[in-house]
Amino acid sequence: MKNHTNRPLMLAIAALLNAPQTEAAEIAQPVLPEVKVKTSVEQEPAYKADTSSTGLKFEAAIRDIPQSVSVVKEELVKSQNAFNLRDALKNVSGLTIAAGEGGRTGDSITLRGFSANSDTYLDGAKENGQYSRDTFFLERVEVLKGASSVLFGRGSTGGVINPIAKKPVMGKTFATADFTYGNYDFKRTTLDAGTKLNDQVAVRLNTLYQDSDSFRDYNYTNRWGIAPSIKYDITKDTDLTLMLMHQEEDSVFDYGVPMINGKPANVSGNQFYGFKDDLLQTYNTSVVTAIFNHRFNSEFSVRNTFRYGDYERDYRTLLFSGAAIGTGATATIARSQALRSSPQQNYYNQTDFTFKKPLFGFNNTLLFGAEVGWENYTFRSKNSTGVTPVSIYDPVGVASVGLGRANDFSGVLTTDRNTKTNTAAGYVLDQFEITPQWKLLAGGRYDVFQAKQDDFLLNTNDFERTDHQWNPRAGLVWQPKDWQAYYFSYGTSFNPSAETFSLATNNANLKPEQNQNLEVGAKLDLFDGRLSATGALFRLEKTNARTTDPTDPTRNILAGEQKTDGFELGLAGDILPDWSLSATYAYLDAEITKSNSSATGSVSGLSKSLQGKTSVNVPENSGVVWSSYHISPEWEVGGGVFMSGSRFTDSVNEVTLPGYARLDATVAYHQKHFDIQANVFNLLDKNYYESGQTNTALPATPLSGQLTLRVKY
Repeated sequence: MKNHTNRPLMLAIAALLNAPQTEAAEIAQPVLPEVKVKTSVEQEPAYKADTSSTGLKFEAAIRDIPQSVSVVKEELVKSQNAFNLRDALKNVSGLTIAAGEGGRTGDSITLRGFSANSDTYLDGAKENGQYSRDTFFLERVEVLKGASSVLFGRGSTGGVINPIAKKPVMGKTFATADFTYGNYDFKRTTLDAGTKLNDQVAVRLNTLYQDSDSFRDYNYTNRWGIAPSIKYDITKDTDLTLMLMHQEEDSVFDYGVPMINGKPANVSGNQFYGFKDDLLQTYNTSVVTAIFNHRFNSEFSVRNTFRYGDYERDYRTLLFSGAAIGTGATATIARSQALRSSPQQNYYNQTDFTFKKPLFGFNNTLLFGAEVGWENYTFRSKNSTGVTPVSIYDPVGVASVGLGRANDFSGVLTTDRNTKTNTAAGYVLDQFEITPQWKLLAGGRYDVFQAKQDDFLLNTNDFERTDHQWNPRAGLVWQPKDWQAYYFSYGTSFNPSAETFSLATNNANLKPEQNQNLEVGAKLDLFDGRLSATGALFRLEKTNARTTDPTDPTRNILAGEQKTDGFELGLAGDILPDWSLSATYAYLDAEITKSNSSATGSVSGLSKSLQGKTSVNVPENSGVVWSSYHISPEWEVGGGVFMSGSRFTDSVNEVTLPGYARLDATVAYHQKHFDIQANVFNLLDKNYYESGQTNTALPATPLSGQLTLRVKY
């Protein structure tokens, strides 16, 4: 492990920022007055998307979708060097990233005040394994907000995250290789290459290798991935696309620094509290997808998607146990360590039929289909013994726990269970054009969700349950002008007890929680369609949340309530032909409005009711503004601010993660066959925290930089 006390890369970036500019390009020859010439930027705004495949399960204009949709395009991801999905999602309003809860690691997401941990998809099919998702094979990331079980089944309360993978492009040969070096010995290279083999077959290959240390002592991330794909045009009306994504990672389980009296301890952001030679955390992920499309005629088509996912996780946790002991320089905090493994396998198959034919003389699009899925999840945990408390302000680095360390799953285990789920669903959705200005959307989905849990330690924890659920959706869009769209939408979702693969005595007999989203909004295309402006006002509420049974504290009943009131604003596209902008803002008022449950505060030590408390990990105000400007055809400068208000990290609102505003910047030099790009993160060296829990806060990256060379063919 290297000691990063200086930052030589900053000198290289400073030199690039001060490099002399090349002379301006020659002035173009004049054109006839009646001919309007547009640059490529004008034709396709860098940060603006016109269509989405998430809101209606088929590719549709965003202005026709009566619900809030955010699209993070590859151009924005590259401008920010957003190498992880969680970094790309920072551009989405109303979404926050947290440290994994309980036995969970990898990406942990809160959307509109509700957990979205099981609501991750890929090209519209469920992909909910626990790992840190990379962007190396992604074309864009789409986020549909609000209750959406009509499209996606269980969960999807605050919405869904649906990345879209890069696929072969028929008739095009290209290759792009990126090489990035940054502070803390950050090294990363990616390749994106594709070609056609003949008139019917095209292939594409995306690869990744990353080897990096961290500003956090003893932290590192070694990751590699490969994502080949092939498209076969069987006939002019039939095609098959096969894709594989395989990613492996070796990194460190690290939740950060302790919380003291309800806020992060005043210690250096690099301070590590684990065991320096005991850093086990590995991911091994494989996702196989087959997409078959057939068009029967100009009106009727079918799409079938098959998905297999295999997720292997092995890791050794290091968590703080309870509040600080003592005060001042001698304060300590207890720690716990556990060896954990949680393999998961998914099989999903979706068949979607689309029928486009006028009905009663009015344009009409009918979608109907079915989905079946199987998931197999195992969770094993074994505690280490002899884990001693650690000094908060002067921790002593210890190699490992020693003889008490849990090295395998022999002997006494804390948890050893397997959960299998089956999903079978049918759905129908109809988009009816009442007039060219008015569009009506209505539909519903019926789910049968079965779960069986086998506990290999306690037979009393073996459970089975089956839930039958109907979810409707309705929306109305008014488009008085080509550049205006106003909408109203109503949608529902459900959360079964086994949504995240865990059943217990207090919830195994409960029906699913029910949620509904009411939303009004506007979508405007400005400056001849170059810039989109969006706004949404919504209420998302859970009407029968699980809460403690007042007559039997060991059981739960469905008598609680939770809601989020809020509004969102967004801008995406080009203000001028050479000036691109992406800006989002969200105001969220998330509250547990009714509850019988209580919890003990880590600061007060008192038992407090959850009723009236703000939901965990939900800032009231948050937003991002990112802008880039082409000074000349060769030179581009940009930057932006990432902002979040303070948020509570515990259920009784005694522990707070401070708000922050972080400033980033970028400068790039473009040529036909190469780009050079410099990124500076946290330009003002702001000390802030990216995520937190009741007892921990994870410091965010300090002032740092990266330099990227992109070679293009």
